[in-house]
Amino acid sequence: MQKLKIRIADYLVVAVILFLGLSGLWFNLEDASAAEQKYAVITVENEQVAELSLPPGQSMSYTVQFGDKDQHTAEVEVENGRVRMLPMPGELCPKAICSHTGWIENSYESIVCLPNQIMINLESTAAEGEELDGVTN
Repeated sequence: MQKLKIRIADYLVVAVILFLGLSGLWFNLEDASAAEQKYAVITVENEQVAELSLPPGQSMSYTVQFGDKDQHTAEVEVENGRVRMLPMPGELCPKAICSHTGWIENSYESIVCLPNQIMINLESTAAEGEELDGVTN
């Protein structure tokens, strides 16, 4: 049986394929981060409770009420167009995954506190002149 040898042309083909794949990934991530996020939508138990504007250069704090008769609170911090959830007491959120998520600033990121059913999603408006071509349910 004859052993196959790798030639310079093989290396060039592999290099071109890697370059095209990585450049496509880079352009995709750049496009996603370039989209302007306008607001954060906060939902508690599948009900929208707030829609916070995320203006660059401004800071604010928002208190989310949750639980039976809204007896518990969670703090959400907004700063420079990004948002995060501050840590809650261990008995309310034992693993604190929501606060360990840290700052989110892109529309494909979200913060979820599963024990308390709190979710924060970032949404952006369509760019000027762009319109939706259809909506599906």
